[in-house]
Amino acid sequence: MKKKTKKILLISMAAFFAIIMVASSTVALIGFGGNKGTSDQSKPGLTITGTPADNYPDNKRTTFCESAGAKSSRYITEFKIPTACAQPLGITTDSSGIVWFTESNTGNIAKFDPSTKNFEEFNNPQWQKGEKSMMWGINFASDGNLWYSDSQHGLIWKFNPQQKNYANFVFPKTAGQEVFPQMLETDGNKILVNDFTGRKIAVFGTEQTGPSLQATEIPSPGNYNFTSTMAVDAGGKIWYTVWIYQQGGILVSYDPKTGNSAQFSLPSGVEAPNGISFDSNGKLWITDTASSFFLSFDPQSKQFSKFVTSPPPVLSYGNASGLIKTPISRPYWNYFDDKGRLWFNEQVANSIGVFDPVKESLVEYLVPSKNPNWSDCGTSQDCGVAQVLDFTVDHDKVWFTEWVEDNIGLLDSSSTLPLDVNLSSSSITLHRGQNATISLTLTPNEQLSSPVDILTSYTAGPHNISVAASDQNIILDKSKSLSINIGADNFALSDTYKVLVGARYQDVTISKFVAVTIE
Repeated sequence: MKKKTKKILLISMAAFFAIIMVASSTVALIGFGGNKGTSDQSKPGLTITGTPADNYPDNKRTTFCESAGAKSSRYITEFKIPTACAQPLGITTDSSGIVWFTESNTGNIAKFDPSTKNFEEFNNPQWQKGEKSMMWGINFASDGNLWYSDSQHGLIWKFNPQQKNYANFVFPKTAGQEVFPQMLETDGNKILVNDFTGRKIAVFGTEQTGPSLQATEIPSPGNYNFTSTMAVDAGGKIWYTVWIYQQGGILVSYDPKTGNSAQFSLPSGVEAPNGISFDSNGKLWITDTASSFFLSFDPQSKQFSKFVTSPPPVLSYGNASGLIKTPISRPYWNYFDDKGRLWFNEQVANSIGVFDPVKESLVEYLVPSKNPNWSDCGTSQDCGVAQVLDFTVDHDKVWFTEWVEDNIGLLDSSSTLPLDVNLSSSSITLHRGQNATISLTLTPNEQLSSPVDILTSYTAGPHNISVAASDQNIILDKSKSLSINIGADNFALSDTYKVLVGARYQDVTISKFVAVTIE
């Protein structure tokens, strides 16, 4: 591929994924088809293998099917799906710990037993050969069935794990709008699905007879292009965001009991707020896929607080062309575990992060597999992203899918971290033009075999504050302290900003936040 063409392709892919239109990028590259038929046998550049890889031409198979075998790290173990190019996407676990996931290139539901390490894939006889669809949302409902979304065909599917059969229902279409059923959440005996491009939330019960889905539709307010996933609070209100990519949006609260809704403007810089979930204290958390931000919203005070991830590892984005000046992580969906920790997948950082709201600490784990075709990797092969597009949390374990590497992965967060990070202060107050210094202390928990990188990032723009560490890279053979200088610009806007300070050792990054108030 010529260098200029590759740059254009990379930019195009980034744009598509930034607005969650993975399906659109797939269409642009290879097209959705119906039944492929025998004519494929004579198509140039297409080697028939008898597997779902036949849905892609030969020169796209390493891009969409896999570039390498399953890999493992200290924290993550990957498992290769038996069917080539299944393209796993939505994932969940049942009460016994069995992992279930959608295969977006086969139309099948599959399961994985962690105790035996065995996969089982259930053939969907209603699926036509050659079809593909992004099947994002998947969850068990109170009826014991597995329900999941099908964006390409505008369907909601039900899979019965005991009878191993499928049923589907036509998702309601709003006049003048294309449907895109995306994420799927359960609330008692009700199921909620966001229509990503159809500007609504659909709510329905499990007692469906078909063929059309009998649902209550909640229209999205305003003239926004996209409607995010949703979360239900303790009082039964449904919360979600609507937005226009790179133009911002609003947070919406809808009360099904009264039909009333409330709207809250999102902070500046939040441009694709997709993930949304509640913590045990009733605070709402949102992840922004167009930046490196995640944020909280307190329904009582009506206040937002913005946080930021660490800078992405260069192995994830490559930057062989030198075009990427400010890499971002793109946090996608988010879920809480039973310890009150917030988990989210950082799509283009090829990482999974966990944030402790009490300690205001962040740990980010790098995924072992990397597909170089989705990043600016040049000739480097140890570079790229596996497209971790969904995950599910089961106590200390996080299961996730790798859409372009044909793996599911297991992250065990009970593994000991290699070092501890501590700051001399968790908050400081500055006047405009003033500087302050805090101490970062790093303590190794083991003998480290390579240097540690010191990282900083912050939620404020460069014209508000500046952050500089006394060292960028150290050998950590014993506990060491470094200086972190934080300065307020002479024309800084008065506000409270979050500064992330941490250390990256090989495939894990450990950080803590400092609240910086400028008066």
